[in-house]
Amino acid sequence: RQHDGTKNWYVTSGNSFIASVEFGDKVRAKALMAGGLNGDPTSDHFFDQGEMYGKGTFRDVHFYREDVEANMERSYHPGE
Repeated sequence: RQHDGTKNWYVTSGNSFIASVEFGDKVRAKALMAGGLNGDPTSDHFFDQGEMYGKGTFRDVHFYREDVEANMERSYHPGE
């Protein structure tokens, strides 16, 4: 929403997403969601990024298939 009669828009609710991206020969990025990526309180990922946010650390963002495959926890193959 707008605030104080300016043209700027301010986020007043919802989850927070922060990212830093470097565009070079190979894309490199770090990111963070202040809450986490899972709505299940029993999941390891329910608040893992919230803890990172509190420490001021970020997670790597994997753009390339080989990086994703090297860092994934599990894969899903519909129909198998």
